[in-house]
Amino acid sequence: MLFQDVIAQKELKEQLIKTIKSNKVSHAQLFCGQEGSGHFAMAVAYAQFLLCQNRAEDSCGNCSSCVKIQQLAHPDVHFSFPVHLSKTNKITQSDDVIKEFREMISQSPYIGISHWNEFLGNQNKQGIIAVKESEAIIKKLSLKAFEGNFKVLIMWLPEFMNKEAANKLLKLIEEPPKKTVFLLVADSADKIIDTILSRTQKVNFLSLKAEEIKTNLISRHQLSNEKAEYCANLSDGNFHKAEQSINTNENDNFYLSAFVNWMRLCYSRNISDTIDWVDEMASTGREQQKEFLLFSLEMFRQCIIGHYSGETLTLLNDKQHQFLSKFSPFINHLNIVGLDETINNAYYHLERNANPKILLLDVSLKFYSLLKKV
Repeated sequence: MLFQDVIAQKELKEQLIKTIKSNKVSHAQLFCGQEGSGHFAMAVAYAQFLLCQNRAEDSCGNCSSCVKIQQLAHPDVHFSFPVHLSKTNKITQSDDVIKEFREMISQSPYIGISHWNEFLGNQNKQGIIAVKESEAIIKKLSLKAFEGNFKVLIMWLPEFMNKEAANKLLKLIEEPPKKTVFLLVADSADKIIDTILSRTQKVNFLSLKAEEIKTNLISRHQLSNEKAEYCANLSDGNFHKAEQSINTNENDNFYLSAFVNWMRLCYSRNISDTIDWVDEMASTGREQQKEFLLFSLEMFRQCIIGHYSGETLTLLNDKQHQFLSKFSPFINHLNIVGLDETINNAYYHLERNANPKILLLDVSLKFYSLLKKV
């Protein structure tokens, strides 16, 4: 991964290159930004530049070190990430599923946790970085560098470390062996325990602009201008989301169909059919349920835009536009705050493993009254 392959973030690239050239490499850095901002891709590019044998303004991309890093197989660059712990399959640490991780990165370095959970085969299960992982990291970094240069640990999503794992790494992060660099790549820095945060130098990543995403979708995936613009506008600055949306017409149709049925049931207060709808939605994966809640929130937002601006609803495909043009009058200043809070609270509790049947039924019952406020 070359710096030039990382989308935008020009100032950060210059800043990171300067630290290496001036020999002022911080031993523990926290690359913090929203999913799809390029922080993981930048961490790999940074490690490659740090170890490159013929670097100039960027990595050469051709030396043995660069080639190994591009294959995620450099002996001095280690990866750590959340895994689904399993006694049956004897999965306790990142190395047990490194093959799957390399496969995901080979598709795109702009990665997301829901996609990773899908790779691991269970969207309902939450990944974790546990004590066994910390023990493995300590063992790896205690060894001498194979090629006599820096040793680098890239930890993706340190916010998934449990307390025991984090405490075990504290001393190593504070006083690492010579020429050892920690690159922590976080989507939500506020979820990392304070004792880890205080030992890192924070590097903040900006969300990508829609135009930057559009341009790269066209160049990387050969999309038409219209398709690239649609995916970019829906991405909210998340290039991973934009890439995933290229082939999600089927998901969009499922979400729209489920949303239409849900709103009709809630407006008519059909409790029997609502329970059936809840049972069906609860049978899908947890990540899919979370995506559906976000989809519903976006539909409400589009209703408000169309209802109050007097303009054509934006960022919608034809089917969504057709439904919302009729549905938008039911979303107004009397209920939008309640609808927004209800969806966001449901998402919060779903992330924390709430029972989806109870949760979705509770949301539906609240919508019964909210949708009547016309």
